[in-house]
Amino acid sequence: MGAHFVTMMAALAGASLLSSCTGPTGPAGPAGPAGISGYEIVVAQTDANPSASKQLRADCPPGKQVLGAGWSVLDNTDAILDGTATYFEPSFDGTHWLTNARNNSAFAAEWKLRVRLICAGVAT
Repeated sequence: MGAHFVTMMAALAGASLLSSCTGPTGPAGPAGPAGISGYEIVVAQTDANPSASKQLRADCPPGKQVLGAGWSVLDNTDAILDGTATYFEPSFDGTHWLTNARNNSAFAAEWKLRVRLICAGVAT
């Protein structure tokens, strides 16, 4: 036990000695790949009513593109209902998302469609 403690202390002393030594700064590396900026979540929803199906187009703010999206069918209290998305796809230019859905729940006749987008500026 004593020898192990001495060996560990010597290793720690050497580690702190090495970590305080620094060499000259090297040249800067190559620029990284283009990235994203201004990440935000955009929420859009329809009014609640008893229509059989709904369509909703959710748009990113100008200059931003859709990175992903999600949808939900909700009652008037925002409780999640059983629903089906019959169309769920981004636009060809990536600026908005179109969702068609229907309410499968017998629990609430009045319902609304909510879509959340992940939007950001995308550098190319």
